[in-house]
Amino acid sequence: MPVPDDEMSQVLMTRTPIPVPTHFSQAEQSFSHKKRGRALCYSLPPRPPVKNIPPVSRIFPNKQRSWSQPRPQSVSFQSPQHKQPISRLYDHSKEETFYKQCFQTLCKLGRGSFGEVYKVRSREDGCVYAVKRSVSPFRGESDRLRKLQEVRKHERVGEHPNCLRLVRAWEEKRVLYLQTELCSSSLQQYSEERGEPLPAQEVWSITCDLLRGLKHLHDRNLLHLDIKPANVFISYTGVYKLGDFGLVVELDGAEGSAEAQEGDPRYMAPELLDGVFTKAADVFSLGMTLLEVACNMELPKGGEGWQQLRQGHLPTEFTSELPPDFLKVLSGMLEPDYRCRANVDWLLSLPAIQRAQRWRRVTLTTRGIVTKILYIFQCLLWFMTIMFCALRRPVLRLLGRKSVSAPNSPPSSPFQNCVLESSFSSDWEEESLGDDVFEVPPSPLGYTRNITYRGQEFPLSIRHSPDLLSRPSLGSTSTPRNLSPDCNLRQR
Repeated sequence: MPVPDDEMSQVLMTRTPIPVPTHFSQAEQSFSHKKRGRALCYSLPPRPPVKNIPPVSRIFPNKQRSWSQPRPQSVSFQSPQHKQPISRLYDHSKEETFYKQCFQTLCKLGRGSFGEVYKVRSREDGCVYAVKRSVSPFRGESDRLRKLQEVRKHERVGEHPNCLRLVRAWEEKRVLYLQTELCSSSLQQYSEERGEPLPAQEVWSITCDLLRGLKHLHDRNLLHLDIKPANVFISYTGVYKLGDFGLVVELDGAEGSAEAQEGDPRYMAPELLDGVFTKAADVFSLGMTLLEVACNMELPKGGEGWQQLRQGHLPTEFTSELPPDFLKVLSGMLEPDYRCRANVDWLLSLPAIQRAQRWRRVTLTTRGIVTKILYIFQCLLWFMTIMFCALRRPVLRLLGRKSVSAPNSPPSSPFQNCVLESSFSSDWEEESLGDDVFEVPPSPLGYTRNITYRGQEFPLSIRHSPDLLSRPSLGSTSTPRNLSPDCNLRQR
């Protein structure tokens, strides 16, 4: 008896095994080494969504926007005496922007989710800086105030050797500009160019510098919330600095953590998902940064590997070669419970960190002395080059004049000058070619005579012998030319 189709399908369904979910089935394959030559957009966080609304000028064409000024205006939240004026090089009558008039663009350093960074040279002092320009113009008054908060947070951070220094900020034509000190590169670029784990001593240096910079922020009740290799900059003297304070949260402010935003998910602390913003979140992000550069490890954006790192599991295939002291520091930073996580003061008090700090101070001092010596040598070389170029032409002109005015031959006696300046007869006595031509008449041993040369008389005493008299060479058929009467010697 044939079985109906619906009953056959039910029989087949009962024989099919029910899939059982497995957790961490591919945990060992969740981590990998970093890839070289990756595009910059890979490390950029997504930009916030923009509401598609018409501009204010279309809705209210006659509305005057006080926040949109054609001329540049300095942006500062400090007291008026600390507010920097616009540069004296800026000319209001020109159509060029303040940026083009006062800066020379050398190259483009990079592009982020909120702005572009350029390497520029200031026409005012000749120094090289970095200028960050916002990508999108202000969409309104609220958007302008939100973007200007980065300037206020940067000024709130203040100056510290391990924090990026803000030089100036201004707005022009609905665009915000931030001028900061220039660094050689970022930690992300440096580690990706090497393509291998950084040396242990260098990782200790990074740890000491960033802990000191983070302590400066936490002492001012500020949270960075975006610590990652792309926001760590390396100065030309080898000092590591924290930068990009756009997501900084003020714990003692009126808003507090209400307006806080999470940074890159690869470095984000697990408690941020629950809305808990504490100083421990920066310590966790710093630990993830050190883990990445010390092991050349590709941090996952999510999934099983992301969960494992937030549960305190460190992959042994990457951390097996780390020093035990550094592994202890790393484990304290990556503690899953933020209440039990190590803070900055406790980390700086560790003996391993203190030893690294002492070595770091010696290294920076030695490097600073060598840099100053090289700078002095360059200044001396530059000064000598300028002096050589300035004195080269006058010296050559003076030597040229002396060479023109100097005689070509040494000065001679008046008698020789008289003989040289005298006129010689050009008559040849072809008929007298006998022996009497070479015959030397007898002469006294010497005589004295006064010779007039250029208006002055010089006594000339001549002592000679027959061997000293000039004779023509043998075989010569030429006759000596007659001397002038003034210089003719009397032989009689």
